[in-house]
Amino acid sequence: MYYELFAITRIVDPVNGSKEAQKIVSTIGKLILNNRGIIRDITSLGARPLPKIMRKEQERYFQGYHFLLGFDASSNVQEQLLRTLRADPRILRSSIKKIDTSKALNPGSTLQQAALGLTKNF
Repeated sequence: MYYELFAITRIVDPVNGSKEAQKIVSTIGKLILNNRGIIRDITSLGARPLPKIMRKEQERYFQGYHFLLGFDASSNVQEQLLRTLRADPRILRSSIKKIDTSKALNPGSTLQQAALGLTKNF
């Protein structure tokens, strides 16, 4: 099944905010690949201010590094991935969405789908 992971990582050093996100994506990618999964795409959304101050492990964060990761894996891998992300103190928020591929072989990321929806309405 095709899943899309959206995650927000903490930014400890504002100058090198993407370094920690790269390490996290590498860790997630290794976990998926070791369990016979396939990574389809990685989209960096960059550093952005958070809509509200988020707390994790008694620290407060007001900005985070956002990214999307599209992958194919079994549901067991997806559950293991969520457990790992929730236990990781570097991840502020994460969610996994199942993407329906019955209509299109490559539906694109939700970001691409939203952009297509905007252009169709105008």
